[in-house]
Amino acid sequence: MIISLTVDEGKVIRVSGPASIEVLSGEVLVAGAVFQPSSKLVISRYRSYGVKALKRSELKVVLGDGGSLDEPQQGEEVMDSWIKLCEELINLRTDLRIIIIGPPEAGKTSLTAFIANQLLQRGREVYIVDADIGQEDIAIPCTIGVAKPKDKFIWLRELQPLMMKFVGCNSPQYCLAQFITAFQEVINDVCRPGVDLIVNTDGWVTGYNALELKQLMIRMLRPTHVLILDEELFNYFRNSFKGYGFEVLLIPRPKFIKERSREDRRYLRHHSYLKLFSNVRRVELDINKLVLINSLVLTGKELSIDELSNYVKIPDNLRSGVIYASVLANTVNIVLRKGLRLSNEEVVCGEGLELNIVNEGDEKGLLVGVLDRNLRTVSVGIVERVDYLNKRIYVLTPWGDEILGLIIGRIKLNERYEEVGRVVKCIL
Repeated sequence: MIISLTVDEGKVIRVSGPASIEVLSGEVLVAGAVFQPSSKLVISRYRSYGVKALKRSELKVVLGDGGSLDEPQQGEEVMDSWIKLCEELINLRTDLRIIIIGPPEAGKTSLTAFIANQLLQRGREVYIVDADIGQEDIAIPCTIGVAKPKDKFIWLRELQPLMMKFVGCNSPQYCLAQFITAFQEVINDVCRPGVDLIVNTDGWVTGYNALELKQLMIRMLRPTHVLILDEELFNYFRNSFKGYGFEVLLIPRPKFIKERSREDRRYLRHHSYLKLFSNVRRVELDINKLVLINSLVLTGKELSIDELSNYVKIPDNLRSGVIYASVLANTVNIVLRKGLRLSNEEVVCGEGLELNIVNEGDEKGLLVGVLDRNLRTVSVGIVERVDYLNKRIYVLTPWGDEILGLIIGRIKLNERYEEVGRVVKCIL
């Protein structure tokens, strides 16, 4: 459907995708960015935007299947409040350090883009940190992505990642230490004089552990401003950091948010993986010369089949199927040839020992972080297979430089780069 319309100065319309907007005359504000005649915007079917006429404007809007155009009710749009916020932030100081916190679907990503565009229009150097590792827009899920936008944009997914730091799972509640380490690396890399920094966070804000993590992120960042999109959370963080030298501000949230279904979120994650891994190389790595982080199977003491018998008793008919074994602390790891099955009930363990049984090939599709010679995460990869006999691991990765080590993650992808689940035990 093609709609031509005139929007008077100061008026706001709301466009939900899929849709495109062409500015024929006038000037409009979308996601904090100003668009003038001949500008064209494409709105994803997963997004909705308020469009404010800064001057009387003529627009051509093309709506796709499921797209819509309407006029917001009084109080539904918060653009004026966000504009005022940005003016105050920009006039106050340079070297802004902003962290945005709120529940799911509160408008955190939209506010991030809005502030970034407002800063860009004033010639400021801006870095955006997307710390929502579950619905990562800048990089891929399981990572913290960083972008340095050079021009206006309306969605973080339009930006190219400047760096990504591997975390290894798609929710920080399952990997707090890894998340904190990655976030600290990011802050160390991008916090410097003359730069404005905006941190977008995930929506995990329920429970003490979630709040504790956000407090820790604030302490690590030492922000100039903490922007909260929820009144209860605002009271909590204001009371937590009273007396410290930054502002905690309650920011109004849009009344209308185009919510994404579970299927929508799954598709967006898949699309992120597909985009990154569309151009990869196959790398053969020597396990004996490889740094391995979060590995249990390959970093324990390797056991021969005879040495294994000192720890566990395995049925004679399955002994030949053991292709690798190791012990670490009180855990005995056994890797069986592909196709064989061995239950814990069939194995007699020594007192105080735990058993970790995996099969050859279980590692296929495991997401890993790539480490450079300084043990810094520089990219990601997918485990293709492990050759236990010759001590080789084969990884698909877009990284084209030297690889000193791998961080073993907890998410597996299938051959179509779709998530197939979270790994609950160590398989590598």
